[in-house]
Amino acid sequence: MVVLGGGPAGSSIAALLAAQGRDVLLLDRARFPRPKVCSEYTSPAALDVLDALGARAAYEAAAPSRLVGTDVYTPSGRTFRIQYVHGGERKHALAMPRDRLDALLLDNARSSGVEVREGERGGGLLMDGDEVHGVLLSRPGEADVAVEARLVVGADGLHSVVGRDVGVRSLTRLPRRLGLVAHYQGVEHAEPVCQMHVRPWGYCGIAPLSGGVSSVGMALDMNRYRGVARGPGGIFDEALGTMFPELSAMLRGGQRRGPVRGIGPIAHRASRVHGAGWALVGDAAGYLDPFTGEGIYRALRGGQLLAAAADDALRAEGRISAQSLAPYSRARREVFGPKSLVVLGVQACVSYPRLLEYVAPRLRDRHPARRLLSAVLGDYADARRALSPAFVFELLRP
Repeated sequence: MVVLGGGPAGSSIAALLAAQGRDVLLLDRARFPRPKVCSEYTSPAALDVLDALGARAAYEAAAPSRLVGTDVYTPSGRTFRIQYVHGGERKHALAMPRDRLDALLLDNARSSGVEVREGERGGGLLMDGDEVHGVLLSRPGEADVAVEARLVVGADGLHSVVGRDVGVRSLTRLPRRLGLVAHYQGVEHAEPVCQMHVRPWGYCGIAPLSGGVSSVGMALDMNRYRGVARGPGGIFDEALGTMFPELSAMLRGGQRRGPVRGIGPIAHRASRVHGAGWALVGDAAGYLDPFTGEGIYRALRGGQLLAAAADDALRAEGRISAQSLAPYSRARREVFGPKSLVVLGVQACVSYPRLLEYVAPRLRDRHPARRLLSAVLGDYADARRALSPAFVFELLRP
């Protein structure tokens, strides 16, 4: 099989299937380590997946930053903390620069038996009708090479070649946000927490990484910045000064490292995540918004779900049918569906600050509701509990 994309999703499924004795070729156009536009933190449950990958020891050795929670600030200055505590045990969100994390996971895939080729990409799919049976390998200055494969996995992000060629990729109407990320050295943090500052035109988060580095990420309404030709750095600096003055003051004590990187629109969807001979995982399978910090966890967990379905499908002879991969789509709906609805509710609050202003003091003062929401966002509680009428009433009652 061939996996396009060497990020967390691609590395995880490749490692898991190679460990089962499958021949896996993984391609990525970049050479690692490489930067990535990302909020760079993930939920506590990611450690369970890293255990399954056999990558936890290497991850711990790389000294990730452990965050006790997230402080959310409304436009009026109200605040509440999403704190990770479960069964009396404190849990931590995890933060690590993506260049370090992705290189670590790719090395883990290699050690699991994956053939990794950096600096190569999928130029397009080999197709027979709607069936995929391979991929064209593209190298700069060379002719494309056709490689047959029983399964091609698109783990190649927002602009997935696989999603494009099978015709399932589309943008969402809302929210339409531009993502910007910068790193700063030497910023002082009073506590090991992520801060999220919400404004009518978007939000900005800052999280301490290891080594005295802080990750600053913005998600800004693209309508406000449509046609702006100043580049990511100019947009970032203007938004920092006009929308987030308190963060601007905080960052004056530090120094920006490297350029501001951007991508947008962030949100997109895939009408299907599998078909005959192909599947999508990670951001290629759809992405909404980075506010809840679930992208890395969902990529890792999605790799697990696809690996289980793909291993069963690969046991049969001949080409892989869409029906044989159907358990993957069902597993995604069961595992990710309820939380996706919770995330839509969070996005409603972020997109309409008046709603956030209403909810904020209730989350601050109603401890059971805040603990449950924290557990759901931390991926260690059943998200269906946060969709129950009892929880909604407790959260929204006067």
